[in-house]
Amino acid sequence: MLTAVVIINLLISGVCFYIAAKVWKIRGTIARLEIRIAGMERRSSNVLSKSPDFLGKRQQGTRQLRRRYQQLELQLQQVQQLLGLLGFGRMLWSRRDRRLR
Repeated sequence: MLTAVVIINLLISGVCFYIAAKVWKIRGTIARLEIRIAGMERRSSNVLSKSPDFLGKRQQGTRQLRRRYQQLELQLQQVQQLLGLLGFGRMLWSRRDRRLR
């Protein structure tokens, strides 16, 4: 009877040691994952901390481009009006030349 108890205790101890080894291995894997995740968090934090300045500069550049585009559109309208007036004057001048002939 004593031998059976000792054998059962040895089997239980063996299973416990096996489970302890697996837990130890899983613990090491979790520790490595934790280190990797912490590194990824640091890198992403560094990138994201710079992004507000980057985005602010790009927004300011976009505003300046829009203002410049509006100015160019106004200048284009003025040039088109001037060309229209020149075309109209040319047409009137050519009519005047025909009447004089």
